Amino acid sequence: MQQDKIPTIIIVGAGLGGLSLYHALIKNKDKREFNVKIFERESSPTDRWQGYHIGLSNYGAQSLLNCIPSSIASNLPKATPNTVPDVETHGIIITDQVGNVLLAPPTKPFKDFYELAKISRGLSSMIIYRDRLRDVLLDDVPVQWNKKCTKYVETQEGVWVFFEDGTQEFCNILVGADGINSPIRKQKLPELQIVNYGITHVGVDISIPKHLMDRASKIHGNVLARKTLGTKGDSTFMMTRLIPIKQEQDDEKNEPHYRATLVYSYPSELDNVDTESEKAKVDDNDPASVIEHVKVLIRTLRPDCELTDLLLELWDLAPKTIPNDPIKFPFKNYNPVQRRMMRDIDPMSIKSWTSSRVVLLGDAVHAMSPILGLGANNAIQDADKLSQALLKYTDNNISFIEEYEKEMLKRTSADVLKSRNVTFKTSTPLGPFGVIVRDRILKVINVMINFYSFADNLIFKD
Repeated sequence: MQQDKIPTIIIVGAGLGGLSLYHALIKNKDKREFNVKIFERESSPTDRWQGYHIGLSNYGAQSLLNCIPSSIASNLPKATPNTVPDVETHGIIITDQVGNVLLAPPTKPFKDFYELAKISRGLSSMIIYRDRLRDVLLDDVPVQWNKKCTKYVETQEGVWVFFEDGTQEFCNILVGADGINSPIRKQKLPELQIVNYGITHVGVDISIPKHLMDRASKIHGNVLARKTLGTKGDSTFMMTRLIPIKQEQDDEKNEPHYRATLVYSYPSELDNVDTESEKAKVDDNDPASVIEHVKVLIRTLRPDCELTDLLLELWDLAPKTIPNDPIKFPFKNYNPVQRRMMRDIDPMSIKSWTSSRVVLLGDAVHAMSPILGLGANNAIQDADKLSQALLKYTDNNISFIEEYEKEMLKRTSADVLKSRNVTFKTSTPLGPFGVIVRDRILKVINVMINFYSFADNLIFKD
């Protein structure tokens, strides 16, 4: 087959990783030019809810800036608003079931996204808007929508990619950035299995009125990532920005509201336990029943205290039906509240890994527990590393893919296992003695981390 002089790269998946790779390849066209095509199974940019906040680390920020051109970077403030001085602390705090602080790692202060990217030591992160970041990355990208990849056929000259609508495309390199259920991964590495944790998590974006946010801040301070550990294997997590969102003028008292992501996790076996207070069967097609199920679990598993009361009030804010007027809804897309299984993929759990013209990035190859906030950061780092490797592309030599995969496998497998380990440790039901041991260990770790940070700042003071 006669190939074009300019090699073609097909990216399947227009998530953060796939879009970052697209921009990186276009940005570096003066060094190596490619004909880049990107396909997405969704029918439009707003077909599926893109919600949730994410924590973008200093390493993720560095890679993102490496990938995107200045025209895209100029729009980053839409998704990464500057830190509000003396109001927000971009870090995490962990408390016990009644709100006592167990772990509060120190954070390096930074004013904006660019200062975050300059932090070279340790791990710092910024809470950003995931949906808005995707919108920014979609700018000027000719995504071909409603194109679900079903299979590929690799030849000596390249790769034929087949889509559900009956069309097919030819490319020199195929990149699977199509998520945890990737058909490309399933074909390339059928033995690479998804690990089910036996943990259910329910997440929702909510709009919190100021009086409730003030109550939450009395417990957690102004830290933007807030986790509470229960004693029965359950935990809560909230991510927010303390930046008021626009509300309708007729809102009661015109009280400021704040956008927040709320997550409740618990052992999946509890989905099969009937409780007297739960009158109706939980139906994932009925958001109201899922929300009530979460509230029943909170009331059953948590002690009577201010924190428990606050959690119940926060979950009451979750939309129980599709909003009548989506335009007035504080988030662009509505996602029905559903229970989801926590899963991951360890890319180094198989013995052999053969490099070819088909390459993977992001959740397609190393989906991980969200507990440490490493998933999106690794996907963007993948895009950065792969784009640099592709600069070495030649028709007869694809050893650069093997170089990318070696680095990616080592980096992401470590993060998958680290995230899995922390998830299991914080999701194990404990008796009274176990709770005492857990709390004391976390408090000792907290002291050690703070001491190390203090010493590190003295030694490496700017």
